[in-house]
Amino acid sequence: MMYDLCVIGGGINGVGVARDAAGRGLKVLLLEKGDLGGCTSSNSSKMIHGGLRYLEFYEFGLVRKSLGERETMMRIAPQIVSPLRFCIPHRNAVRPAWMVRAGLFIYDHLTRMNLLPKSEIINLSRHPFGQALKVKSGIGFAYSDCRVDDARLVILNAMDAKFHGAHIRVQIPVTGMTAVDGHWDIETPKEKFKAKMVINATGPYAHQFLEANGLVQRETPHLRLVQGSHIVVPKLYDGDHSYMIQCLDKRVVFIWPFENDFTLIGTTETAYNGDPKDACITQAEIDYLCGVVNSEFEKQITKDNIIWSYSGVRPLFDNGEEKDARKVTRDYKLLLDDHNGAKILNIFGGKLTTYRPLAEEVVDMLNSHFPQMTGAWTADKELPIIDFKFEFNDKTLHHFISREWARSIDDVLWRRTKWGVHLSPENQNILKQNFDRLLAEELENEEDFIY
Repeated sequence: MMYDLCVIGGGINGVGVARDAAGRGLKVLLLEKGDLGGCTSSNSSKMIHGGLRYLEFYEFGLVRKSLGERETMMRIAPQIVSPLRFCIPHRNAVRPAWMVRAGLFIYDHLTRMNLLPKSEIINLSRHPFGQALKVKSGIGFAYSDCRVDDARLVILNAMDAKFHGAHIRVQIPVTGMTAVDGHWDIETPKEKFKAKMVINATGPYAHQFLEANGLVQRETPHLRLVQGSHIVVPKLYDGDHSYMIQCLDKRVVFIWPFENDFTLIGTTETAYNGDPKDACITQAEIDYLCGVVNSEFEKQITKDNIIWSYSGVRPLFDNGEEKDARKVTRDYKLLLDDHNGAKILNIFGGKLTTYRPLAEEVVDMLNSHFPQMTGAWTADKELPIIDFKFEFNDKTLHHFISREWARSIDDVLWRRTKWGVHLSPENQNILKQNFDRLLAEELENEEDFIY
């Protein structure tokens, strides 16, 4: 079978492109070497946001685009995207109060449609947001953004791509690509595929993937890999609000309610040079995040309070001009290459919030190659609603295996759900045994899998 498009990489950008392209009538194949969203896309800060701090670096275009997309995501993914009110305690002179207020004013008005409450100045000694803080006095600022279940956002996009005809294959790494007569022959350990065009959506592996297949060209950009780590601790405070803490090094750390009984804290930003799948929190990152919490909150924490930690590697488009990782753009660059008549479109950079317009732009670039395509559609079409109660039973595990491409218990515990933070090691092991049994049964009838 000759596919129109082979998307390589099942992170948020890859599934977004697959969904958009399949919905426009293209024959789409997506190949993922591990689990969908198993690398960067499930290890984010789990926010759909405009990027308030990017205003400091004059990224007005990116912030405007992100704010507009925040409104879109509230409409098309209400099951997993919800409003979140943030408090910024104003404690130091890293940024003067007038600067923060001006930034929030711009943040409120950069998009024409704003469904969320506007920012405001608050008195921390009187406002509920001040109660959890070590110093319950002074002024603060409140503003709004959104939270999201990042891993489920990936899955819902993949499910909708499948609904529109895309073939989704997991645990299938691409081992080689050859340009033949204007199309690509794609090799994997299991089988070979043919596609008229390839989308390189491998995230932090984008340059490495091209290098491994001899496809790097003179204008091919490099990526700067940055590790961001988060920790989860028992609940620090009551309430459904969050905090953005301004740190003395001019970074910011977010603190959010997580899974009812916990608090999520992050993120760090450190250079990374290894394999992105091996990213792991360092002792220095633990000390940094605990120190931020202990400097601001009445309830103190140590590394012994950490229930779970995770680290993701963000691929930042690197023009080689900026040494400070904070200032490197979070926007993306798309590069269409020709190799003996076979086309490959490479995605460099990007962020979770803007995955949908990125995907739309990618597919728009294919118009001249696939004139039969219909127009853009994803901004107005709601993502699938999963009317299914996730319980610790075989029915739920079977759903994850047959409908959501889960192939290991970790896919369930830490991505399809966050059961891992709730279950004891013993109960996790029981669940693993049940999962492995059901997976073995499914593999006997692999043709029944929903690809």
